[in-house]
Amino acid sequence: MSFSIPLVRLAGRRSLRLIPSRPLPPRALSTAVQDVPSLKSILEQRLESRNISGIHTSYPALVAALKHSSGPSSSEYAPSLSQAQLLILLEVLATSGRPADLQRIEEILQDMPSIFGIQPSHEFHTVIIRGLIVYGNVQTIHRWLLRMPSRPGNLFPTLEQFHMFLEACLDLTTFKYMRHVVKTMRQTGCKPTNETFKYLIRSRSIAAAQEEKAPHVISFSNILDDMKLENLPYDDSITALLRESYEQRGLHAAADRVQALYEARFLDIQTPEKLREVEWTTKLSQMAQVQGLQAAIKFLRSSESEGWTVSPTAIRSILRHSSAIQDLQKVQDEFDIGAKVAYWSILINNNTRAGNTSAALCIYEESKKAGVIPDAALVGPLIKALCRSIGKPPSDESLGNALSIYHDLANAVPPSSGPDIPKETYDDHASGPDIGIYNDLLRGLASSPNAEKHYPAAKALLEDMAARKISTNDSLTASSLIVLFMRRSPTLDDALDVYYQLRTSLDEKGYAVVLNAFCSLSFGDTLEAPSLSNYFEIVKDMRRAGLEITVEVYTILLHQLGIIATKLRDPDVRAPSGLRDQLVTTTRRTHDFLTLDAAVSPDAHVWNQLMDTYQRLGCFGDAYRVWETMYLSGRFDHISVSIILDACGYAGAWPAAKKICTQLFNDRFSFNLHNWNTWIECLCRLGRLNDALKVVCMEMGKDQNTVVPNVESARILIKFARRDNLYAEVAQRLEQHVPELWRMLPEDLRQP
Repeated sequence: MSFSIPLVRLAGRRSLRLIPSRPLPPRALSTAVQDVPSLKSILEQRLESRNISGIHTSYPALVAALKHSSGPSSSEYAPSLSQAQLLILLEVLATSGRPADLQRIEEILQDMPSIFGIQPSHEFHTVIIRGLIVYGNVQTIHRWLLRMPSRPGNLFPTLEQFHMFLEACLDLTTFKYMRHVVKTMRQTGCKPTNETFKYLIRSRSIAAAQEEKAPHVISFSNILDDMKLENLPYDDSITALLRESYEQRGLHAAADRVQALYEARFLDIQTPEKLREVEWTTKLSQMAQVQGLQAAIKFLRSSESEGWTVSPTAIRSILRHSSAIQDLQKVQDEFDIGAKVAYWSILINNNTRAGNTSAALCIYEESKKAGVIPDAALVGPLIKALCRSIGKPPSDESLGNALSIYHDLANAVPPSSGPDIPKETYDDHASGPDIGIYNDLLRGLASSPNAEKHYPAAKALLEDMAARKISTNDSLTASSLIVLFMRRSPTLDDALDVYYQLRTSLDEKGYAVVLNAFCSLSFGDTLEAPSLSNYFEIVKDMRRAGLEITVEVYTILLHQLGIIATKLRDPDVRAPSGLRDQLVTTTRRTHDFLTLDAAVSPDAHVWNQLMDTYQRLGCFGDAYRVWETMYLSGRFDHISVSIILDACGYAGAWPAAKKICTQLFNDRFSFNLHNWNTWIECLCRLGRLNDALKVVCMEMGKDQNTVVPNVESARILIKFARRDNLYAEVAQRLEQHVPELWRMLPEDLRQP
């Protein structure tokens, strides 16, 4: 069959023709170097005019030219963009704040070391956060801060960056959300200070002023509880701020009461010396984070002349953001200190925060070789990481490692005659296994696909808890027990009985675990839809308990409906008649509940799940309407794009697919590899094999697009080519136009 059909790119892309009689003209790589100065000049002009669309066009072109030249090591040209120019570029994109802009920011951070010879630093992240604040989406800013440790450079957010965000939150969001932000700071290794909590006090006062009334004294109690857990010292400026809301209204008696409330909790246990030490160690930690470990060591040495000592607190401050054993060895050599368990704990904790579980596991093994006796602070973060695999249940290997580490700890610290002293601050840690470790282990075992296999291990953990006098009246423990016994229940009524007996201890997180387990229960060898009435009866229990209903409640149910819909496609799976119609009705009713629930604000994650469930059920119209909502609101991501293109392919909806891609290309939204492969498969399903072949041979990896086709791209093409008896023609084009890819293909794809 001839491939002489003209292939026209979608709007926003230049038109090309794939002609079989002659090869594509070779790319003129020799002119790339000459392009660098002019491309740089174009980008500078667009930066000056803050032309977002122009930036999205010229930046990738400049990067492509630099990659084809010798890049930043070129002797003919200096590095193309300076640090100051990159800062402006990131600020302009962050201020725009659309999905395509955020994607481009990620690419720039990834490009910086290899293309421009500049490492991402805190200054770059500060500029990004400042720009996102101008854009005004607090969830986007919060996610950026939380994910900094796993972004290029693996940097932990600074206290100043969080404070900049909290200052903006005073105008952008509620006290409740601000308190949530402060509670998540420790996840990133950033410890809140008294200055941090001043933002919460101000937020509470602002909320009361908007209602034209003074805040009730007891309303500050939660803030003081959080401060107590942070083990913060007494601060006169906190007292002044607490009094201010009342004294401005002439409520001097209320001001006295709130001052007494604060002083009763903090004044009797703090001293000026303690406050001075906190300020000094905070400075030491920030110096290590921003200027580097060596600068902090030098500062500590210089401080000895002022009376400061090389105390364990000072060492922990220096190492607070370290994740490499070499940093610990450097500090040990400098100050001649032993291998204390607290220092090893910092390294393990920072690696788990950055998502590097394998490195944390290696550090744990090294600590054992160094003779370190484990405690809860050392092994707790590692056990949590092993028991909570993202997006899927933990593997048997991970659970085995977690249980082995637990036994190391349990053997090192046998049960005592009495219960552990209750934890009063986040800085307090049990010597032996604590409630957090048991919760993580029980949750991991309960969520395993082989829950029955792990039941003896879970039962042994409960016996250990009893021996150590650790209560099971905790939300996470209760939820794990409910899941364990639910999954062993013979009927739905028995499973619900388990829930009703143990529900009193559940909080929001506990309910999420229970809901996830409940809607995936199965009591026979046929597929079943979750009971919508029973599911939302459990949700009503949450409301009655005064707990917050979040989008997670809806995402959990929609995810399970999507799983069942996928299984329905398998002809070997037994399912009752009418199950698909029941699933469609359940999904639409859940959609209605979601849009009518004033307590929740749908985000991209829940919309993605809804759209995916619709497309798995074959409800293309519903899925497309969800996509339009997401696109118009700007709340979409790469996952959204793949879902809707997949839906278009299965539904035979070429006009919709063409419209979606045209809009995205015009918006300069850059496809990732999964998007491209989904688009290729979509075109193939729509009978447009020519177009799909052109995407692989002429669009991917060419021009300004740096994403090159991979083996999966070719596999999709070849699969459909074989179906249409066009293997020989497609194989010839692949070998001719993407020879490097062709050589990478396994033998089964290079044979008819």
